[in-house]
Amino acid sequence: MATQAHTADDTMAPADAAGMSRRSMLRTLAGIAAVPALAACATGGGQGSGAGQASERLGPNGFTFKQPVQLTYWKSLEGPRHEAQVKLTDDFNASRQDVKVALEHVGNYAQGAEKFTAVLAANTPPDVMMLTVDTFMPGFARMGALQPLDEYGKADKSAKMETYVPGFIKNGTINGKLFQVPLARSTPVLYYNKDHFRSAGLPETPPNTWEQVLDLAQKLTRSAPLQPDAADGLKAAFPVAGYWWTFQAATWAFGGKLSDDKFVPSVTQPETVQAMQFLQDMVVRHRVARAYRTVGPSSTAFQQGQLSFLVESTAVLSEVQTKTAAQVGAAFMPQQKQRAVPGGGAGLSIVNSIPVEKKEAGWEFMKSITTTPNTVYFSKMTGYMVVRTDAEKNQEFQDYLKQTPNAKVTFDQMQFVRTQDSIGEAPGAPAAIEDSIREVMIEGKNVKTVLEELQRKLTNLAAEVRK
Repeated sequence: MATQAHTADDTMAPADAAGMSRRSMLRTLAGIAAVPALAACATGGGQGSGAGQASERLGPNGFTFKQPVQLTYWKSLEGPRHEAQVKLTDDFNASRQDVKVALEHVGNYAQGAEKFTAVLAANTPPDVMMLTVDTFMPGFARMGALQPLDEYGKADKSAKMETYVPGFIKNGTINGKLFQVPLARSTPVLYYNKDHFRSAGLPETPPNTWEQVLDLAQKLTRSAPLQPDAADGLKAAFPVAGYWWTFQAATWAFGGKLSDDKFVPSVTQPETVQAMQFLQDMVVRHRVARAYRTVGPSSTAFQQGQLSFLVESTAVLSEVQTKTAAQVGAAFMPQQKQRAVPGGGAGLSIVNSIPVEKKEAGWEFMKSITTTPNTVYFSKMTGYMVVRTDAEKNQEFQDYLKQTPNAKVTFDQMQFVRTQDSIGEAPGAPAAIEDSIREVMIEGKNVKTVLEELQRKLTNLAAEVRK
């Protein structure tokens, strides 16, 4: 039985999951394939399926319309992330007489995707939809529910497609076609407590490799003023959470992967085993890390001074800095054999079955709220990453980075964004991976045995996707 484990489950989901429950997520993903209306979409049977053909409405600055076009935008995210979207939508409506957008909040990502599945079946969908880039968008795209955007990007030079972060565009591409414009994008990042470093007599230099993480965690567990965990009274500097997204980043660092790009699992390859073993050793053997069932409690523990490190989304940067009494630093995710991070968060897609004019108007809306000035605004308000590379030249953003050095870390790490391993799209796969992480970290089970069983589970789940 592993020690240093925080076994109490939490109700606070990671920021990018936005309250997504596993049961709701699995129900939604399973329901996508059962929507009869998608069969027509997948074969180009939706209204206006000839999108991308030459349009008389396209000018040098994009599409314009003689008669007003009304759009419905379904979105998720709350708090500042909601307020920022409201302002961007209001600004767009104020700037256009020919397109008006009604914004509707449809709950967290899973709730929104579940509702989207239902209205697709009823043929009453919204026009623009916010979907997670890794969990929900790929499934809807593969089933034909979303409009490919490539032709819009090629025809409309005012979109400046070349300035979107290449990794984010790649994340939004399925089977060679672009289905999503990035908006609320993030990567995992390593947060650290600078006060703990100073108290332990350590330089405020974050670790660059996982070996350095272990070395610093050992020193901090011994010497930093860590608050003991209320459950076991023990101290530990580093968290290991049962979250497949951050585990994927660690796996990549060790040179492994969860699968190839055709849903073939590879969790038993030596590099993936090594990554899992390294993390378990930090918890069980070295006793400098604590296992958590989910990310939420580890974030709370970090804010309360019980941890010196936190592995979380860039999207919670503002929240972590505000709620942590100590001075917080942010750093790239550690490398080992290589440096690579998965892109997370959400973007915007156009529904495939709506008329051509609505598709073009939807393109105008998505293009507008992701311009360089607007992505800078959204990033400052929410903590999400800017989605345009030329934001670096924006004076407002330059001033923001000077005032908030941690935000520059999230910007600089964008160059290492990589498309997630395909197995993450298989319904049930993320949950299976997270169960395996908990078995290893919390229950102390043998790494190779657990990963061999996970390989079998993922192989079966992948087979369902290929049907």
